[in-house]
Amino acid sequence: MSRILIIKLGALGDFFMAQPAIRAIRAHHRADHLSLLTISSMRSLAAASSLFDDILEDPRDDWPLGHWQLARGLKRAGFTRVYDLQGTRRTAWYFRFLWPARPAWAGPVAGCAHPRPPRPPGAHRAAWYAAQLEALGIVVPPMADPSWLQADLSALDLPPRYALLAAGGSAHRPGKRWPVAHYAAFAAQIVARGIVPVLLGTGIDAAANRAIAQQLPSIIDLTARTSIPMLASLARGAVGAVGNDTGPMHVIAATGCPCVVLYSSESDPGFVSPLGRQVTCLQQPRLNDLSVELVLQTVQQRWGS
Repeated sequence: MSRILIIKLGALGDFFMAQPAIRAIRAHHRADHLSLLTISSMRSLAAASSLFDDILEDPRDDWPLGHWQLARGLKRAGFTRVYDLQGTRRTAWYFRFLWPARPAWAGPVAGCAHPRPPRPPGAHRAAWYAAQLEALGIVVPPMADPSWLQADLSALDLPPRYALLAAGGSAHRPGKRWPVAHYAAFAAQIVARGIVPVLLGTGIDAAANRAIAQQLPSIIDLTARTSIPMLASLARGAVGAVGNDTGPMHVIAATGCPCVVLYSSESDPGFVSPLGRQVTCLQQPRLNDLSVELVLQTVQQRWGS
Protein backbone atom coordinates (compact mmCIF):
# COMPACT_ATOMS: atom_id res chain seq x y z
CA MET A 1 0.00 0.00 0.00
CA SER A 2 1.41 3.37 -1.05
CA ARG A 3 1.10 6.58 0.93
CA ILE A 4 -0.44 9.41 -1.11
CA LEU A 5 -0.81 13.09 -0.17
CA ILE A 6 -3.18 15.71 -1.55
CA ILE A 7 -2.41 19.37 -0.78
CA LYS A 8 -5.38 21.78 -0.82
CA LEU A 9 -4.94 24.83 1.39
CA GLY A 10 -7.72 27.10 0.08
CA ALA A 11 -10.95 27.99 1.85
CA LEU A 12 -14.49 26.74 1.19
CA GLY A 13 -14.93 27.76 -2.44
CA ASP A 14 -11.47 26.46 -3.37
CA PHE A 15 -12.14 23.20 -1.55
CA PHE A 16 -15.36 22.63 -3.51
CA MET A 17 -13.78 23.48 -6.85
CA ALA A 18 -11.21 20.79 -6.09
CA GLN A 19 -13.78 18.19 -5.05
CA PRO A 20 -14.08 16.45 -8.47
CA ALA A 21 -10.29 16.15 -8.65
CA ILE A 22 -10.02 14.92 -5.07
CA ARG A 23 -12.69 12.26 -5.60
CA ALA A 24 -10.97 11.12 -8.77
CA ILE A 25 -7.68 10.76 -6.89
CA ARG A 26 -9.41 8.76 -4.15
CA ALA A 27 -10.93 6.42 -6.75
CA HIS A 28 -7.58 6.00 -8.48
CA HIS A 29 -5.83 5.21 -5.18
CA ARG A 30 -8.65 3.29 -3.50
CA ALA A 31 -6.24 0.68 -2.12
CA ASP A 32 -3.70 3.25 -0.90
CA HIS A 33 -3.42 5.37 2.22
CA LEU A 34 -4.64 8.86 1.28
CA SER A 35 -3.79 11.92 3.37
CA LEU A 36 -4.91 15.52 2.98
CA LEU A 37 -2.93 18.60 3.92
CA THR A 38 -5.35 21.50 4.39
CA ILE A 39 -6.08 24.53 6.57
CA SER A 40 -7.68 24.17 10.00
CA SER A 41 -11.07 25.59 8.94
CA MET A 42 -11.47 22.81 6.36
CA ARG A 43 -10.53 19.93 8.65
CA SER A 44 -14.02 19.00 9.88
CA LEU A 45 -15.53 19.26 6.39
CA ALA A 46 -12.77 17.11 4.92
CA ALA A 47 -13.27 14.53 7.67
CA ALA A 48 -17.03 14.41 7.02
CA SER A 49 -16.39 13.54 3.36
CA SER A 50 -14.84 10.18 4.37
CA LEU A 51 -12.39 10.50 1.47
CA PHE A 52 -9.21 10.59 3.55
CA ASP A 53 -7.42 8.17 5.83
CA ASP A 54 -5.94 11.04 7.78
CA ILE A 55 -5.85 14.85 7.65
CA LEU A 56 -2.88 17.12 8.31
CA GLU A 57 -3.14 20.82 9.11
CA ASP A 58 -0.96 23.47 7.52
CA PRO A 59 0.30 25.88 10.21
CA ARG A 60 -0.76 28.91 8.22
CA ASP A 61 0.41 31.61 10.61
CA ASP A 62 3.30 29.81 12.29
CA TRP A 63 6.23 30.71 10.05
CA PRO A 64 8.89 29.44 10.05
CA LEU A 65 8.86 26.99 12.97
CA GLY A 66 5.46 25.42 12.30
CA HIS A 67 6.17 24.99 8.60
CA TRP A 68 9.56 23.47 9.30
CA GLN A 69 8.02 20.99 11.77
CA LEU A 70 5.31 20.04 9.28
CA ALA A 71 7.89 19.56 6.53
CA ARG A 72 9.83 17.20 8.79
CA GLY A 73 6.63 15.25 9.39
CA LEU A 74 5.99 15.02 5.64
CA LYS A 75 9.51 13.67 5.19
CA ARG A 76 9.04 11.01 7.87
CA ALA A 77 5.65 9.94 6.46
CA GLY A 78 7.27 8.47 3.36
CA PHE A 79 4.75 9.63 0.78
CA THR A 80 5.35 8.11 -2.64
CA ARG A 81 3.22 10.65 -4.53
CA VAL A 82 1.98 14.17 -3.81
CA TYR A 83 -0.87 15.86 -5.69
CA ASP A 84 -0.30 19.57 -5.16
CA LEU A 85 -3.66 21.18 -5.96
CA GLN A 86 -2.60 24.47 -4.38
CA GLY A 87 0.62 25.43 -6.10
CA THR A 88 1.89 28.28 -3.93
CA ARG A 89 5.31 29.35 -2.73
CA ARG A 90 4.56 27.53 0.51
CA THR A 91 3.90 24.18 -1.19
CA ALA A 92 6.99 24.71 -3.34
CA TRP A 93 8.96 25.18 -0.11
CA TYR A 94 7.68 21.80 1.16
CA PHE A 95 8.77 20.22 -2.12
CA ARG A 96 12.28 21.63 -1.82
CA PHE A 97 12.57 20.51 1.81
CA LEU A 98 11.93 16.87 0.85
CA TRP A 99 15.22 16.66 -1.04
CA PRO A 100 16.90 14.28 -1.79
CA ALA A 101 14.27 11.51 -1.49
CA ARG A 102 11.36 13.47 -2.94
CA PRO A 103 8.08 11.74 -3.77
CA ALA A 104 6.64 11.85 -7.29
CA TRP A 105 5.23 15.36 -7.05
CA ALA A 106 2.40 16.46 -9.36
CA GLY A 107 1.77 20.19 -9.42
CA PRO A 108 2.98 23.63 -10.50
CA VAL A 109 6.38 23.38 -8.82
CA ALA A 110 9.64 23.84 -10.70
CA GLY A 111 11.63 20.64 -10.94
CA CYS A 112 8.86 18.26 -9.87
CA ALA A 113 8.21 14.91 -11.56
CA HIS A 114 4.81 15.80 -13.02
CA PRO A 115 4.49 19.57 -13.60
CA ARG A 116 0.97 20.90 -14.05
CA PRO A 117 0.37 21.90 -17.68
CA PRO A 118 -0.33 25.55 -18.49
CA ARG A 119 -3.90 26.65 -17.92
CA PRO A 120 -5.92 26.07 -21.10
CA PRO A 121 -7.20 29.42 -22.46
CA GLY A 122 -10.39 30.39 -20.63
CA ALA A 123 -10.46 27.16 -18.63
CA HIS A 124 -12.10 26.90 -15.22
CA ARG A 125 -9.91 26.06 -12.23
CA ALA A 126 -11.54 22.61 -12.04
CA ALA A 127 -10.69 21.98 -15.71
CA TRP A 128 -7.10 22.91 -14.96
CA TYR A 129 -7.02 20.32 -12.17
CA ALA A 130 -8.52 17.81 -14.60
CA ALA A 131 -5.81 18.49 -17.19
CA GLN A 132 -3.16 18.00 -14.51
CA LEU A 133 -4.58 14.62 -13.46
CA GLU A 134 -5.56 13.30 -16.87
CA ALA A 135 -1.87 13.46 -17.81
CA LEU A 136 -1.41 10.85 -15.06
CA GLY A 137 -4.27 8.62 -16.25
CA ILE A 138 -6.85 9.94 -13.78
CA VAL A 139 -10.23 10.92 -15.25
CA VAL A 140 -11.96 13.73 -13.35
CA PRO A 141 -15.79 14.10 -13.36
CA PRO A 142 -17.16 17.55 -14.24
CA MET A 143 -19.11 18.05 -11.00
CA ALA A 144 -18.72 17.51 -7.30
CA ASP A 145 -20.84 14.97 -5.41
CA PRO A 146 -22.30 16.65 -2.31
CA SER A 147 -24.59 13.73 -1.35
CA TRP A 148 -22.58 13.22 1.84
CA LEU A 149 -23.69 16.63 3.11
CA GLN A 150 -26.97 16.05 4.94
CA ALA A 151 -28.60 17.78 7.92
CA ASP A 152 -31.91 17.76 9.76
CA LEU A 153 -33.75 21.03 9.06
CA SER A 154 -36.97 20.24 10.94
CA ALA A 155 -36.23 22.77 13.70
CA LEU A 156 -36.16 25.63 11.17
CA ASP A 157 -39.87 25.44 10.27
CA LEU A 158 -39.20 26.45 6.66
CA PRO A 159 -42.00 27.67 4.37
CA PRO A 160 -42.95 25.69 1.24
CA ARG A 161 -41.25 28.19 -1.09
CA TYR A 162 -38.04 29.89 -0.06
CA ALA A 163 -34.89 31.21 -1.74
CA LEU A 164 -31.38 31.50 -0.36
CA LEU A 165 -29.54 34.84 -0.33
CA ALA A 166 -25.79 34.94 0.31
CA ALA A 167 -25.24 38.68 0.59
CA GLY A 168 -21.89 38.46 2.37
CA GLY A 169 -18.35 37.59 1.44
CA SER A 170 -14.78 38.39 2.33
CA ALA A 171 -14.57 41.35 4.71
CA HIS A 172 -11.49 42.75 2.96
CA ARG A 173 -13.02 42.58 -0.52
CA PRO A 174 -16.03 44.97 -0.41
CA GLY A 175 -15.94 45.25 -4.20
CA LYS A 176 -17.17 41.65 -4.41
CA ARG A 177 -20.42 42.47 -2.58
CA TRP A 178 -23.67 43.52 -4.26
CA PRO A 179 -24.98 46.49 -2.23
CA VAL A 180 -27.22 45.74 0.74
CA ALA A 181 -29.87 48.11 -0.63
CA HIS A 182 -29.99 46.08 -3.85
CA TYR A 183 -30.43 42.84 -1.90
CA ALA A 184 -33.23 44.42 0.17
CA ALA A 185 -35.02 45.60 -2.97
CA PHE A 186 -34.59 42.19 -4.59
CA ALA A 187 -35.88 40.45 -1.46
CA ALA A 188 -39.01 42.62 -1.51
CA GLN A 189 -39.64 41.63 -5.12
CA ILE A 190 -39.48 37.90 -4.49
CA VAL A 191 -41.61 38.21 -1.33
CA ALA A 192 -44.28 39.78 -3.54
CA ARG A 193 -44.08 36.61 -5.66
CA GLY A 194 -44.69 34.34 -2.67
CA ILE A 195 -41.07 33.34 -2.05
CA VAL A 196 -39.55 33.78 1.42
CA PRO A 197 -35.90 34.97 1.42
CA VAL A 198 -33.53 33.04 3.70
CA LEU A 199 -30.36 34.94 4.59
CA LEU A 200 -27.10 33.02 4.94
CA GLY A 201 -23.67 34.01 6.20
CA THR A 202 -21.22 34.02 9.05
CA GLY A 203 -20.65 36.58 11.79
CA ILE A 204 -18.88 38.99 9.44
CA ASP A 205 -22.08 39.17 7.38
CA ALA A 206 -24.36 39.92 10.34
CA ALA A 207 -24.62 43.68 9.80
CA ALA A 208 -25.43 43.35 6.10
CA ASN A 209 -28.01 40.64 6.69
CA ARG A 210 -29.58 42.55 9.57
CA ALA A 211 -30.00 45.61 7.34
CA ILE A 212 -31.77 43.45 4.74
CA ALA A 213 -33.96 41.66 7.28
CA GLN A 214 -35.14 44.93 8.83
CA GLN A 215 -36.87 45.81 5.58
CA LEU A 216 -39.14 42.76 5.51
CA PRO A 217 -40.60 40.95 8.53
CA SER A 218 -41.12 37.72 6.57
CA ILE A 219 -37.40 37.21 5.94
CA ILE A 220 -35.70 34.31 7.73
CA ASP A 221 -32.24 35.29 8.96
CA LEU A 222 -29.97 32.27 9.52
CA THR A 223 -26.74 34.24 9.90
CA ALA A 224 -24.16 32.17 11.81
CA ARG A 225 -26.71 29.39 12.30
CA THR A 226 -25.89 27.05 9.41
CA SER A 227 -23.25 24.36 9.11
CA ILE A 228 -21.98 23.28 5.69
CA PRO A 229 -24.26 20.19 5.72
CA MET A 230 -27.19 22.49 6.55
CA LEU A 231 -26.34 24.72 3.59
CA ALA A 232 -26.51 21.73 1.27
CA SER A 233 -29.81 20.51 2.72
CA LEU A 234 -31.30 24.01 2.54
CA ALA A 235 -30.24 24.24 -1.10
CA ARG A 236 -32.01 20.99 -2.00
CA GLY A 237 -35.33 22.41 -0.84
CA ALA A 238 -34.94 25.96 -2.19
CA VAL A 239 -36.48 27.30 -5.38
CA GLY A 240 -33.11 28.96 -6.06
CA ALA A 241 -30.29 31.07 -4.69
CA VAL A 242 -28.66 34.45 -5.33
CA GLY A 243 -25.29 35.35 -3.91
CA ASN A 244 -21.95 37.04 -4.26
CA ASP A 245 -18.68 35.36 -5.15
CA THR A 246 -18.46 33.59 -1.81
CA GLY A 247 -17.85 30.08 -0.49
CA PRO A 248 -21.44 29.12 0.42
CA MET A 249 -22.50 29.55 -3.22
CA HIS A 250 -20.15 26.72 -4.17
CA VAL A 251 -21.88 24.40 -1.69
CA ILE A 252 -25.34 25.48 -2.83
CA ALA A 253 -24.53 25.13 -6.54
CA ALA A 254 -23.09 21.63 -6.08
CA THR A 255 -26.52 20.32 -5.04
CA GLY A 256 -28.07 21.36 -8.37
CA CYS A 257 -29.98 24.29 -6.89
CA PRO A 258 -30.58 27.02 -9.54
CA CYS A 259 -28.02 29.70 -8.67
CA VAL A 260 -27.42 33.25 -9.86
CA VAL A 261 -23.95 34.38 -8.80
CA LEU A 262 -22.92 38.05 -8.93
CA TYR A 263 -19.43 39.17 -9.95
CA SER A 264 -17.49 42.41 -10.18
CA SER A 265 -14.25 42.87 -12.09
CA GLU A 266 -12.39 41.59 -9.01
CA SER A 267 -13.15 37.97 -9.97
CA ASP A 268 -13.16 35.93 -13.16
CA PRO A 269 -16.28 33.74 -13.22
CA GLY A 270 -14.78 31.77 -16.10
CA PHE A 271 -12.09 30.60 -13.69
CA VAL A 272 -13.79 30.43 -10.30
CA SER A 273 -17.56 30.10 -10.79
CA PRO A 274 -19.32 27.46 -8.66
CA LEU A 275 -19.64 24.00 -10.18
CA GLY A 276 -23.26 23.03 -10.69
CA ARG A 277 -25.81 22.01 -13.29
CA GLN A 278 -27.78 25.26 -12.94
CA VAL A 279 -25.36 28.13 -12.39
CA THR A 280 -25.78 31.55 -14.04
CA CYS A 281 -23.16 34.27 -13.59
CA LEU A 282 -23.88 37.99 -13.90
CA GLN A 283 -20.98 40.41 -13.99
CA GLN A 284 -20.50 44.16 -13.95
CA PRO A 285 -17.16 45.93 -13.38
CA ARG A 286 -18.76 47.57 -10.32
CA LEU A 287 -21.47 45.59 -8.54
CA ASN A 288 -23.19 48.86 -7.64
CA ASP A 289 -24.08 49.07 -11.33
CA LEU A 290 -25.70 45.62 -11.49
CA SER A 291 -29.41 46.42 -11.43
CA VAL A 292 -32.04 44.73 -9.32
CA GLU A 293 -34.17 44.48 -12.46
CA LEU A 294 -31.56 42.40 -14.31
CA VAL A 295 -31.07 40.04 -11.38
CA LEU A 296 -34.83 39.66 -10.96
CA GLN A 297 -35.30 39.00 -14.68
CA THR A 298 -32.54 36.36 -14.62
CA VAL A 299 -34.03 34.72 -11.55
CA GLN A 300 -37.47 34.52 -13.15
CA GLN A 301 -35.93 32.76 -16.15
CA ARG A 302 -33.78 30.36 -14.11
CA TRP A 303 -36.10 29.63 -11.20
CA GLY A 304 -39.29 29.43 -13.22
CA SER A 305 -40.93 31.80 -10.73
